[in-house]
Amino acid sequence: MESAKISNNELVANRWAKSLFDLAQEEGADRESVLGNLIDIVDTINSSADLKAVFVNPVVSVDEKQAVIEKIFGQAMPEMVKNFLMVLAERKRLGMLEDILEEYKKELNKCENIVRLKVTSAVEIDESKREDLKRRIIEKLAKNADIKWCVDNSIIGGLIFNIDGTIVDDSIRTKLNNLCKRIITK
Repeated sequence: MESAKISNNELVANRWAKSLFDLAQEEGADRESVLGNLIDIVDTINSSADLKAVFVNPVVSVDEKQAVIEKIFGQAMPEMVKNFLMVLAERKRLGMLEDILEEYKKELNKCENIVRLKVTSAVEIDESKREDLKRRIIEKLAKNADIKWCVDNSIIGGLIFNIDGTIVDDSIRTKLNNLCKRIITK
């Protein structure tokens, strides 16, 4: 039941993000700047428990939420982004702003042919090996790569790739676990 709810939220957030993305394109706005605006808005909301509570509380009227948006973001945001927030308030979707931000990032990455991935290794990888690995990833995927590098010594060795939510686990820990399962089932 929970996974259906998550996918439904993603679907709704994707529609809103795509609408904002298309609007930015129609109006000739810099889509990277719009992303920066969304990040600033989410950071501002998350930095204040009271502000977050106002935006997600169904008891607070739409007019009150829009007044808060005008007061906090009115001068700081482009008109298009502020109007987007106003419509989210009107449609009672302000609580989805973080999900909309994530979906907007995905739209921008798709448009710019960028894949975001996380590479986890057992030890720190030096810069020359990182560059070589990044070059090979770009060649394999035929996309630009934005890589976040992580260290987790529990994987023992090898690498784990998380590519837009798809995990490719080539760690020694996983290989040992798989070997143990095969031995036990024989």
